Amino acid sequence: MSGNRLEFEQALDEMFAEDKAQVNLLLESASENSFSSAIRTGVERARQQGRRRRRSRLTFKMAASAAIVLVLLTACIRVSPAFANLVREIPGLNGVVELIKGDNTLTSAMNHEFIQPVNKSDSKNGYTLTVDGIMADQQRIVIFYTADGPNVSEDALTSDYKITDGNGEQLEAMIGSNYYSIGQTESEKEEATSVHDMIDIMLGDGVEVPDIIKFNLKLGGEWHNVDIPIDHSRFEELREEITLNKEIEVGGQHFIIEKALVTPLQASVTIRREPDARIRANSFLKLALMDEKGRRWETKGGFGMLDDGTTTLTFQSNYFEKPEHLRLVADGLLLSPKDQEFVINTETGETLETPDDRIQLTKVRKNPSGFELSIKAQQLNELERGYGYWLFNHKAVFHDASGKEYTLLDHDGTQSTSGSDADGSAFMYEAYYTIPNKPYKQPLTFELYQYPGYVEEPVNVVIK
Repeated sequence: MSGNRLEFEQALDEMFAEDKAQVNLLLESASENSFSSAIRTGVERARQQGRRRRRSRLTFKMAASAAIVLVLLTACIRVSPAFANLVREIPGLNGVVELIKGDNTLTSAMNHEFIQPVNKSDSKNGYTLTVDGIMADQQRIVIFYTADGPNVSEDALTSDYKITDGNGEQLEAMIGSNYYSIGQTESEKEEATSVHDMIDIMLGDGVEVPDIIKFNLKLGGEWHNVDIPIDHSRFEELREEITLNKEIEVGGQHFIIEKALVTPLQASVTIRREPDARIRANSFLKLALMDEKGRRWETKGGFGMLDDGTTTLTFQSNYFEKPEHLRLVADGLLLSPKDQEFVINTETGETLETPDDRIQLTKVRKNPSGFELSIKAQQLNELERGYGYWLFNHKAVFHDASGKEYTLLDHDGTQSTSGSDADGSAFMYEAYYTIPNKPYKQPLTFELYQYPGYVEEPVNVVIK
């Protein structure tokens, strides 16, 4: 049998050598940055939801042809007896492979057969929810599932799902989803009858992995329910925890790198910031873990705001690569002064006072819930791009000219857009806020919470 298997592997390698090279190039250059950026946006938004309950729903749209699934299988997953067993045990494996494209951590985990088959379904009125399999460790749980039924659409999957533990309690976690429609052209997607998706659950620092995850998804107007058992024996010994307590200074700001944890699906570093009454530390520039070969594992965001005291930053995992040496590296620190005022007249649309001329009120629009304000940070340079700025803090208090105080309306975190001008000459970030519909005495005064600003100062901390 071993000889036959070897011949089979060699034949596959020859058949797909060119395709594997092309797909690997695509995987190396494809969606890692956009994936990280989207995760980071969800993380930043989740931070504003409160410290004990953090939940973010995030959808990554990936349109792909089913014709490349076989190529992706050969490019992303090595041929082995264990893989042959996985194909038999997880009928939806093709969809799983497409979903994890662009996530080097999940691809590496799949290459090491780090997936638990589930294959449990719930069917009602012509719709079926099937949980194909899961990946799980001490920090992250990823659920792979298939939804079947008439006109299964993206909206049906991304808006109506619930994740709880075995007792029906919500998890302290950030939760995102990734959508993939099997074998559909753009014009056919609204009529899709089979959709693969994944639920990505990043547990808060210290949150224990439950024995059972209750997954509820609304299909055809009815809730479908699958209880997913989690086999802790598959991962409980697979962890590397490192106590550090190393002090660093960046731009005059003091931090303590407390500890690091590396598991198969995620790496994390806990950082404590020493208080500073004058400067707000917003984010590290190009933060990553780097090994002795120069390979980088980028940050995906984290739990807690960097300026608030202690935050746990998450990274792509290098667990299966087993680097001998690992460092925490960054190019500097995003920071901005505290107690800076932004004064505007919402009747005339004027910006009257701003600590940075690049930050301006661009639009005031009345809607049923109040006045929507568009605040733009313009002409951002290369180092300032790709980061979300909380120009106003979540539920910030502001006052009008009479001194009367009001509060920003809560719309599930800050909504924002970013990108280059039409000619590509300048980059801008625009955030949207809603204030109550009140008879204000103009002007209105807000405190700017975060805004662009940085110091370039290399960070290089030995983790191991």
